[in-house]
Amino acid sequence: MSLGKPLNLREIVVMAFISAVFGVLYLLWIFLNQIVTGVLGPVGGGLMAGFWILAPVVCALIIQKPGAALAAQMIAAGTEVMVGSVNAGAVLLLGLTQGLGAELIFALFLYRNYRLPVLMLAGMSGTFANFLTQYVMYGYSQYETMIVWFMLGTMLVSGALLAGWAGQALSYALVRTGVLNNFALGRSYYQKKMEESA
Repeated sequence: MSLGKPLNLREIVVMAFISAVFGVLYLLWIFLNQIVTGVLGPVGGGLMAGFWILAPVVCALIIQKPGAALAAQMIAAGTEVMVGSVNAGAVLLLGLTQGLGAELIFALFLYRNYRLPVLMLAGMSGTFANFLTQYVMYGYSQYETMIVWFMLGTMLVSGALLAGWAGQALSYALVRTGVLNNFALGRSYYQKKMEESA
């Protein structure tokens, strides 16, 4: 993948579609998150955080170009606002910081490594950015120090599993349908298959 190649129209359209779908799901996920948080408290609620980092991880893996993770999360956040979020400012700010968190990891690997450990790190970085943003916005400092650390821990685990691992699984499920043949992930997937069968 060349760092100099910008996103083309096909990539932008597919990224926008995937991100918009996630944006709707993000809004619906809030209700499940509220139930889990109500039952298990803020620490348990952290287990749900990784879901909100799926759009940048999935789109970055599929497209494998600079800016894909951040753009995907901003589109998802914008969609979430348009379909009914009552807190547009917070959603867009969280989308920005979460997207930057995930994008940072892919940048550190020069947009050349999209293996599972990197995807899990991107998910964790996105949830860490989420944690920092919410710490400031929602006054996490009011909690006991131990609770705050457990919240961070569960969010990082969620980022690794729900965003990284599940994001990879979802992306490869899409690849196997053939709909991503003209994208970086599809090309690398079928090239590997051909090498294995040779």
